[in-house]
Amino acid sequence: MMQSLSEQAELFYYLFQCILCLVSLLVITIGLPGQLLPGLAALGVWLLGWGGEETDLPAVSQEVWFLLGGAALAELVEFVSGWFGGQSVGATRQGLVGAMLGGFIGGILGNLILPIIGGIFGILGGTFIGAYLGEKSALEQQQPDSGTSSGNQEKAMKVGMASLIGRILGLMAKLAFTLVCLFYFIGQLIF
Repeated sequence: MMQSLSEQAELFYYLFQCILCLVSLLVITIGLPGQLLPGLAALGVWLLGWGGEETDLPAVSQEVWFLLGGAALAELVEFVSGWFGGQSVGATRQGLVGAMLGGFIGGILGNLILPIIGGIFGILGGTFIGAYLGEKSALEQQQPDSGTSSGNQEKAMKVGMASLIGRILGLMAKLAFTLVCLFYFIGQLIF
């Protein structure tokens, strides 16, 4: 039996969203906010009014707001978790900035060295190294001749580890949100 054009469009839309979710998972591993892709695609479909006469546009708009809102929330969780991770052990501003810059630079270098999966290792390693170096630099500026190098190194290590743990939790939130979206779209295809 032949399906109507709107049913085929709906199938295509959900299949496209599944593919975007898979691409999003890869994009997240290279350090970019890939969880936005399904929401942006849904927004485009909603704004164009594509979906046929039988499509319930208010339901589509709820989906758009869920996808974009969830993506923004996941991005916020990643930022805040990394920030609070460092703050929980008393990181200086330089340690926190170092963690953010280190994660960004590490993601780029990791992808250059080992495409796709190298990004995640670069982000995590860069976050730790950036936080460590930023914190160590700040502590040495505060106490240039005090001779407490081992104390500074220990504190910088704590800041690096706390920032790393926060970044891991943030990345897990982004990946979890994207997986929830993927399973939702698979469910829409099946049922």
